[in-house]
Amino acid sequence: MPAIGSLLERRPRLLVLLVATATLTAGFMSMPFWDEDEPRFAAIARTMVTTGDWVVPMYNGELAVDKPVLMHWCMALGFTAFGFNEFAARLPSAVAAVLTALALLRAGTRWFNPATGITAALAYIGCLLVAIEAHAATPDSILVALTTWGTLLLVEPLLPDRRQSNSPGTQAPQSLSLGHALLAGSLFGLAVLCKGPIGFIGPLAVVLPFVWLVQCLAIPMEKPRGTSLMRQGGALLRHLITTGLPATWTTLRQTRLLTVTLATIIVAAPWYIAVGLQTDWAWPRGFFFVHNVGRFVAPMERHSGGFLFHPLTMLVGFYPWSCFLPLAVVVACSRLWRTWRTGADGPADQPADFSLAATKLPNYVMPAYPAAALLVAALAVEAAGRPRWPFPRWLALGVVGLAFGGIATAGTVLVGSFFGLTGAEPAAAVGLIPLLGAIWLVWSARQQPARAVVAMVVVSLVYSAAAIGPAAAWISRANTLPRLLNDAHAHAGGRARIGAYTHLTPNIVYYAAGLVRQWQPGDTSAAAAFLSSGPDAVVIVPEQQFADLADALPDGTGVIGRSRPLFKKQDYLLIGTTQATDTVASDRTATIRRRQR
Repeated sequence: MPAIGSLLERRPRLLVLLVATATLTAGFMSMPFWDEDEPRFAAIARTMVTTGDWVVPMYNGELAVDKPVLMHWCMALGFTAFGFNEFAARLPSAVAAVLTALALLRAGTRWFNPATGITAALAYIGCLLVAIEAHAATPDSILVALTTWGTLLLVEPLLPDRRQSNSPGTQAPQSLSLGHALLAGSLFGLAVLCKGPIGFIGPLAVVLPFVWLVQCLAIPMEKPRGTSLMRQGGALLRHLITTGLPATWTTLRQTRLLTVTLATIIVAAPWYIAVGLQTDWAWPRGFFFVHNVGRFVAPMERHSGGFLFHPLTMLVGFYPWSCFLPLAVVVACSRLWRTWRTGADGPADQPADFSLAATKLPNYVMPAYPAAALLVAALAVEAAGRPRWPFPRWLALGVVGLAFGGIATAGTVLVGSFFGLTGAEPAAAVGLIPLLGAIWLVWSARQQPARAVVAMVVVSLVYSAAAIGPAAAWISRANTLPRLLNDAHAHAGGRARIGAYTHLTPNIVYYAAGLVRQWQPGDTSAAAAFLSSGPDAVVIVPEQQFADLADALPDGTGVIGRSRPLFKKQDYLLIGTTQATDTVASDRTATIRRRQR
């Protein structure tokens, strides 16, 4: 323990790097791409490498307008360094998660203490959605890293460094330096290249109101008459109205908004202009009007939800730390209100203000996770410094939630085994980790509050590592469509030319390793002509549509394999040349059928 304590004090960055890397490494097993997004984005990056065109995103020969280019560039660099494989495509997300953890270490250490910084960093790595996104070939983890570091650079000069100040109440917010503004704006520009305008609008939607509120409340407020909440709230509202206009100008000056905006434009604009010129502005029109305005006005791709959708999904994605997040939010809100009501230290001296505001980052929930991790870490470390654990009833509810999450994890895997996750039942054992962790947490809290914090950190890291490592590897056995494509290449004796009759998925496109032709229902003659073009021609068809194609099949062709994609109600059949390979094809089909059972 003394050695660990010394490492915490002298090398916190090294500790976070080692623990985060060890936790995330558990998930880099050989697993095929999972859903619609991963293989689609990877296919775009593969096309960039093979064609040499790193400006225009192309998917299976068509313009891809759903996401900007930074994520594809990162994956393409991975492919160039490590070859075309899942590890290379997923590596940028893992690196981004580690960078976000380091940002939390910096923020927690500066605004609270080193223990809070370490706890926040490891809490972020240890929550479920972060672990999943850190192993996904998607842009979310990269976006969070860029916006977190950019926001941190904007806010750092405006909050006192608790390590260097013995009387933080005497420090006033400082204007942002030119270097901080340029660097923050550059990071926001990269975020715009990663996922569009949200990379700039999202962070500023938090920072600007926060700084404006600090400026308003820095001016002495007239004490309200009476102590009722209504009178106090009315006095606060009148104060904000009267001080709002001058505070707005001060906010724009202190944050150097013009400099930040110009830096963002300088970084992001060149690619947007280049892709617009090369596509006759088809890409900007599709991205901004369809995938930005369209998504804002109406749900797309069946991705809709009610008012409680994001809070509920955050309780799931931030698990196991979400069990204590409501308590952290309630405590932060009560302290903010008490501070403003009593006229204690100004809001500029309360780092929890920013944490609480950042939990409301718009549009997507994951950018709020760093702030949530900082919030729960600050509460946990503060409580651990007391002789007795505060809020015992809330702690009890959190422990119950932790145990229930373990049961829900196991139940989800078992239920999923009836709806496509065939053979995944052993992965349900990962649910035992939170159950045992809840017992350990109760025992630790009774011994010493600090031990409970350590127990929670360890449980979250072990749970996330097991969930995205061994458990995910076992579940991936049910993801058989990529293996079917590999069988197609093996059947062709190298690389098959692949076509799809009626239905084409991103997994088919990526694992085909080339352009995939697609035919609509009834276009059987074209599919048959493709099969006749050579023994390396293979067609994938859903089993229910095979009857339409069967009568048109050329002589010597037939079913050479089958597989059921995840959560589909029918098999996909592999149609290819059977002459002189009947025995091999039969053996392969029998093997695939045994896997299905």
